[in-house]
Amino acid sequence: MIDKGYLLGDRYRIIDTLGEGGMANVYLAEDIILQRKVAVKILRMDLQREPQTLARFQREALATSELSHPNIVMVLDVGTDHGLPYMVMEYVSGPDLKEYIRQNSPLDLHDVIRIMDQILSAMTLAHKHNVIHRDLKPQNILMDKRGNIKIADFGIAVALNQNSITQTNSAIGSVHYMSPEQTRGGLVTKQSDLYSLGIILYELITGTVPFNGDTAVAIALKHAQEPIPSIKAKDPKVPQALENVVLKATAKDPRDRYSTAKEMKADLDTSLDSSRADEAIFVPNHGLNNDETIVLPNFKPSRKLQATQQDLDKTSEKPPTKKASLLANLRQNKWWWLFIAIAAVVVVGLLLLVLNSHEDVRVPDVTNLTEKSARAQLEKVGLKVGHIKHKSSDSINRGRIIETSPPAGSQSKKGHVVDLYVSDGAGMVRVPDVTGDDYNTATAKLQKLGFDVIKDSQYSPNVPPDHVISQSIAADVEVKPSQTTVTLVVSKGRDDGVKRDSIKLGNLKNYTLKEAQEYAHKYGLTLQVTSTYSDKVKKGKIISMSPAAGTQVLRNSTVTVSLSEGPKEEKDSSTIKTFTVNYDSENSAGSHGNHVQIYVSDDNHSLSDIYRDLYIKHNTNFSIPFSLKNGTGSLRVVRDGQTVLNEKVK
Repeated sequence: MIDKGYLLGDRYRIIDTLGEGGMANVYLAEDIILQRKVAVKILRMDLQREPQTLARFQREALATSELSHPNIVMVLDVGTDHGLPYMVMEYVSGPDLKEYIRQNSPLDLHDVIRIMDQILSAMTLAHKHNVIHRDLKPQNILMDKRGNIKIADFGIAVALNQNSITQTNSAIGSVHYMSPEQTRGGLVTKQSDLYSLGIILYELITGTVPFNGDTAVAIALKHAQEPIPSIKAKDPKVPQALENVVLKATAKDPRDRYSTAKEMKADLDTSLDSSRADEAIFVPNHGLNNDETIVLPNFKPSRKLQATQQDLDKTSEKPPTKKASLLANLRQNKWWWLFIAIAAVVVVGLLLLVLNSHEDVRVPDVTNLTEKSARAQLEKVGLKVGHIKHKSSDSINRGRIIETSPPAGSQSKKGHVVDLYVSDGAGMVRVPDVTGDDYNTATAKLQKLGFDVIKDSQYSPNVPPDHVISQSIAADVEVKPSQTTVTLVVSKGRDDGVKRDSIKLGNLKNYTLKEAQEYAHKYGLTLQVTSTYSDKVKKGKIISMSPAAGTQVLRNSTVTVSLSEGPKEEKDSSTIKTFTVNYDSENSAGSHGNHVQIYVSDDNHSLSDIYRDLYIKHNTNFSIPFSLKNGTGSLRVVRDGQTVLNEKVK
């Protein structure tokens, strides 16, 4: 456990404990630089030396940091403190989805779809990056005070191109939401996540999970063998089209499920439409168990069939004299035997060749291989290389294989062709200016360039309905589309008469952080701060803001500002650390005052030696010079036997 008040990584002051887990503990902390609350996940001290646990912790940080989406908990920082790995994430103040369902069930169906849309939007991006969560459940889905969803805990997520995707005889995830293939320790795909999302949708609608049992094994068997209980039997008011979304997502065979989270979202969004009111119940194509033996009923052949067989038997009979004569000729001429033997070998060889040509083989994983190596791997298992296609990739180096079609792990016939997708490297795209455009036109522009788009509607007295007021990424900024989601603030037209408190944003550029905070407090806005280096804007001043100045926003809206850290430059090898030791009259050592001992570690001093030893009777300022040619230094201040300051110096 980490003590309250501890300064982690010289930046994050621990406030309270949020939760304790098997792998890590989560704390509420304050970022003393940006003055905001954050959640800090710290690997448990007793697990630091377990390679598997450390790798899982690092994998969560890597998987989450690559995903930038409003509905995925953002990783803000990753580091170590005295060898202890930690991960800093945005703090979400609100319940998890399990608690929300428990408190609000039954939910309005429109609210159910609103929540699922956010989850599916986030998983669309994750799957686009080939990241499979593997442990989707309401406990890992957080909800802020405004009802916005945030998916967390990618601790057992894996990338599709990792060898660890197949866990033989190992089921990873939470059994109430686990797909049948996961319970068997089989191949885990994006469809496995979609199964878990189907179970979550079931729980949102009904308030309960579909399967329960005394043991995890009993629940897993129900997922593998029993059909999903009828939602309409519990609540006849639920449209069949909505239940069909659950049934398709939770089909036992992955081939019967949605191919993508985006496809599931599109089907869900129309499930309450009147045009689908008479929809038939979804029936999977592959049934509950395709491995069952099919027993055919006994039957007797018809008289006509019996007669035909008898005729065939008669015509196949040969006169005894001719049969004997043929055998006699074969005995006399041994060359005939040799000819027959050779013919038999040829026929068997051809038969084996035909059978092998139709043999099913598994498409090998050639991700990250060169085209030459991938071709060799495919030809080794009897497959041919088809078309070579090129596209950008943020995770695969230029000239390496991104993916194949059919995908790795799927079954294909020997001799069939496999298309290769080769990386052209990361592609940077300039964000277009779509402000003022019709929403559909703006969306088409951005999606054509590869961006994911999220719509945020607001009233506006100046911008016509369904036209873009502002965009979350400024025009002309170069970004990677595959890693970027653009939020478009779209006008709902003038206010409909209901009184709403809105303001027109002022220009915060060149404000100090304190001035911006005072402005936000004055108008009831939430200020979100990021920092970056700038050669043009003075350190401590605001470079830019989003939404832009002049935008009409509701109170309680979030305004994101970028704070300048000044030009990026190499630090001098020497520095002066200034700090204050407060006088504690209650614990003073008699007439001497507080006993203060200062320890310094730099190029010339050791932390084990006392640098200064004195008594103080009032708040005292100190300026300590550090020589840091060989790296970082440390400062420790002890007042009356208690450590009051313990920091690294850079």
